[in-house]
Amino acid sequence: MLVSVIIAAIRWDAHLDRAVASIAAQRLPVDVGVEVAVALAEPESAGSRRDVLVVANPGGSIPAGLNLAAEATSGEVLARVDSRCLLPRDYLVRMLRTLDDPGVGAVGGAALVVDRGLLGSAYAVAFNSPLLGPSRYRFSRASGPTDSSYLGAWRRSTFEALDGFDERLPRNQDNDLAERIQAERLEVRYDADAVVGYVAGRSLLGMLRHHYSFGWWRMAQRRQGGQGLAPRHVIVVGGAAAAVIAALAMLSRSRTRPWAVVLGITAYGGAVFGAWTTAARLRAARPDLDLDRFHPIGVAVAPALAAVIDAGWLIGLVRGRRAAGRQPPIERRGGVRSDPG
Repeated sequence: MLVSVIIAAIRWDAHLDRAVASIAAQRLPVDVGVEVAVALAEPESAGSRRDVLVVANPGGSIPAGLNLAAEATSGEVLARVDSRCLLPRDYLVRMLRTLDDPGVGAVGGAALVVDRGLLGSAYAVAFNSPLLGPSRYRFSRASGPTDSSYLGAWRRSTFEALDGFDERLPRNQDNDLAERIQAERLEVRYDADAVVGYVAGRSLLGMLRHHYSFGWWRMAQRRQGGQGLAPRHVIVVGGAAAAVIAALAMLSRSRTRPWAVVLGITAYGGAVFGAWTTAARLRAARPDLDLDRFHPIGVAVAPALAAVIDAGWLIGLVRGRRAAGRQPPIERRGGVRSDPG
């Protein structure tokens, strides 16, 4: 059996070097081979590497790059890897084992943020907890069905039958593909033991822009026939609303202000402890990464950072809905999308 690993990136850099090294370090049975295809917006940055197949992706679009990389390979199984990922050594074996089940159409693992320092710790704790939404791949230690997987691996036959990634979605293209797989009555599976290290490497402004774009493109996904908001997103909206109400109560001059302050501090402390617990538990699953301890101030401000990021996501959601409302809908027929006419 041949597994084709596909990556889309702008240019070859040190992060991509480490990602490819983690693929080369996979422990695989003797009858399983691996090929790696990397779609680059700047293919010349790869130099004369011979360990991977370099594919030109002039537009730099992630979904287009992944589709180009898939087309350039021939493995029976496709596995997506991001350029900033650090795979555990049994990752591909776990993906293959799950895909042996004919009822499974896609499988992915957990996304462990490994950024360091104060801001890196704050983002890691916020991301690997329910503070940025209860997506299983962020923090869950229990495997099972899910609505969307991190990265993803598919049988080529399934991927090609659904025409791969929708290239009109620079964000949320993985959620979109998972939806179409589920529409074919196939399961999307989460493997809690396939914990993938991920270097976000963003500034505060970069984080806000990143999550804003996810909100915006959620509504574009809805316009294209997708689900748009999932039930888990209601929790994010509800949590943001509760935080705003609590803040207003704490700032008010009413008689209930002292109680609001006490409840607000208690709730914030609980959020800090809960987020740190889930993030630390997931981090413990990758002792091979030899990570620093979380910065204590980063842990303390994680809920505040999550609130700001969630607000950015909500703004993107609202603005994306308005933009989508001014455009005609795109029909969705079965598992493949097409523009009318």
